[in-house]
Amino acid sequence: MKQRNIIGQVCHTPKSYDNVMHVGLRKVTFKWQRGNKIGEGQYGKVYTCINVDTGELMAMKEIRFQPNDHKTIKETADELKIFEGIKHPNLVRYFGVELHREEMYIFMEYCDEGTLEEVSRLGLQEHVIRLYSKQITTAINVLHENGIVHRDIKGANIFLTSSGLIKLGDFGCSVKLKNNAQTMPGEVNSTLGTAAYMAPEVITRAKGEGHGRAADIWSLGCVLIEMVTGKRPWHEYEHNFQIMYKVGMGHTPPVPEKLSTEGKDFLGHCLESEPKQRWTASTLLDHPFVKVCTDEE
Repeated sequence: MKQRNIIGQVCHTPKSYDNVMHVGLRKVTFKWQRGNKIGEGQYGKVYTCINVDTGELMAMKEIRFQPNDHKTIKETADELKIFEGIKHPNLVRYFGVELHREEMYIFMEYCDEGTLEEVSRLGLQEHVIRLYSKQITTAINVLHENGIVHRDIKGANIFLTSSGLIKLGDFGCSVKLKNNAQTMPGEVNSTLGTAAYMAPEVITRAKGEGHGRAADIWSLGCVLIEMVTGKRPWHEYEHNFQIMYKVGMGHTPPVPEKLSTEGKDFLGHCLESEPKQRWTASTLLDHPFVKVCTDEE
């Protein structure tokens, strides 16, 4: 028992829970100070946070768990390890983690202009929708090239910055695929995400097919509808099961009439019911609808 460190050890635990090193996570080295709460969701509370050393403003997500709940710690650690090596202008950047006995603090880039869901309600012009679609598709392509399925792409998880960049974030549902080369349906078997943005193969998972990268492309199409109409797809239905029934039966969300011919074609390739027929993110980046330049370019 002594060899297994069960007995004969000091029981006092220091403030910082050093097992962060054992789960292989990047531990933050900066001093920080918590600010206001800016959000709360299924996976924890989010606060503004200041790096005391540099004055940089960050977002900090607090995830609470039972003391020594190694399963939750490991699951969260596995999720975060995915993003440590990825830096891209269209992805919310991850800085590191601080682990304590009953909570984990995850430090991320702070996006100061709200979410795409919020600005879409005000109505967006098509040239802006094209720019945003290009950036979201680029972000999805980066994830997919790294073997990552996001699984919860929606307007509320896409963030705006004052520089005009769009950033895909909130990787609470993301999962690393076991086989980087595999792109067919069947890569993941669980229902997460938001019903209005869910692909048919996610809803009808009883077939045993699961879902993979193609499910993110369906969600991209749903975000495009949200940008055009200012409302989520299937907004006329109040309950998730109504939406899941419609999509599971092979229906697609109505195509907005005011979308251009190019936009409708792009949307059609996203909302293809058969996942194998859906275009990939890299193919969609060659579509005329997103052949636009930002001011910087």
